[in-house]
Amino acid sequence: MLRGRRILVTGASSGIGRALARAYAAQGASVFAVARHEAGLHEVAGEASPGRVEAVPADLTTDPGRRAVTTAVEHGGGVLDVVVHAAGALGPVGADAALVRYPADDWYRVFEANVSAVHFLHQRLAGFLERGHRPAVIGVSSTVGRVGRAGWGMYAISKRALEGWLELLADEWGERGRVYSVNPGATRTPMRAAAVPGEDPSGLPAPEDITPLFLRLAHPHAPEPTGARLDARDWIGRDPWAGLHPTGLD
Repeated sequence: MLRGRRILVTGASSGIGRALARAYAAQGASVFAVARHEAGLHEVAGEASPGRVEAVPADLTTDPGRRAVTTAVEHGGGVLDVVVHAAGALGPVGADAALVRYPADDWYRVFEANVSAVHFLHQRLAGFLERGHRPAVIGVSSTVGRVGRAGWGMYAISKRALEGWLELLADEWGERGRVYSVNPGATRTPMRAAAVPGEDPSGLPAPEDITPLFLRLAHPHAPEPTGARLDARDWIGRDPWAGLHPTGLD
């Protein structure tokens, strides 16, 4: 259903980003898988059909890292249809995340990874998206980015800021493209395990379980309106292609 779509996924070496890169490739898309951890990226590329996934090792909090992504896309044709911002940093949580004593270094580090890197990467990728077919930008948000919750510190603040950035981008872009904020909900990922130690992961959906909504939004004819704030859990077990044209490029 996504044959011919060119999709870039950040944070693609593990967790939700990895599941999305694999799911998009399985649906026929060409995927740029971006992350700092090169070994994990090559695993993802090796799991996909030959040529479906290109591993792009890059630290998106640095300008050289963002330039590396730009170079990879240019060499791959200079066109993007979808960008999914799934990379992120957690920072201190729980008692260590109280705002009154939140560490300054972590404050800046988490905001840089979760907001600034998204913004400055988009500036580099915007031209590629403008050449794409009914392009879309999808940001991975969080429950605590929508409802403030004690103990989540800058992670929650940065996800709220990301939602604001996505809302502004949707208004600026207008009819030229689509922008979505997707809250995955609690998911069985390494970040979740670090954030909530002692939680039984068997009660959480796996990253693969929450991919249907992300698949749907990458389709050029997804009917969800630009600027929508959506929840991936609403689509667990559902057909992402319901009511959509069967071919990605049509």
